[in-house]
Amino acid sequence: MDGGQFAALLVRHDRRLLRYILTLMPRRGDAEEVLQRTATALWEHFAEYDPTRDFFPWAVRFAYFEVLNYRKEWARDRLVFRSEVLEELIDTRASLDGMLERRREALLVCLRQLVPQDVDLLRRRYCSPETIAMLARELDATAKTLYRRLDRIRERLEECVSRRVASSTAEEA
Repeated sequence: MDGGQFAALLVRHDRRLLRYILTLMPRRGDAEEVLQRTATALWEHFAEYDPTRDFFPWAVRFAYFEVLNYRKEWARDRLVFRSEVLEELIDTRASLDGMLERRREALLVCLRQLVPQDVDLLRRRYCSPETIAMLARELDATAKTLYRRLDRIRERLEECVSRRVASSTAEEA
């Protein structure tokens, strides 16, 4: 297999790998560093990958070991999880993987159903460094008004996601 195949697989699964790593590490910056280390390890061992098998479980094993290695380097940091806690997180994450993926897919559909102004507000609130106070000034609104609007948007999204997951679960049964 070649570099193009590796890149395609990594691009297809990198966000999911990052979500997995984020369940095991308290800081996003650390998780992104581990994701980079994982990508390097995956590339170094790509010749061992069996293309007849699913890439994600194979990649998760590397991510797990990179998390452990990173933890060793930062063992003195008070925000590093104890081994027992980490193992519990890994077990819990594995048991919830299918459900979390269904919820993520449902969320993407539900986000497309929102009006553009609501999507823009969510993006600016959660994907940019802008604070509520900054947004309130720019949108000529109070912070309280924006918080209420965000609450309503989140409630609509939660209801939509719950409905979609429930209907997909019922269809599978």
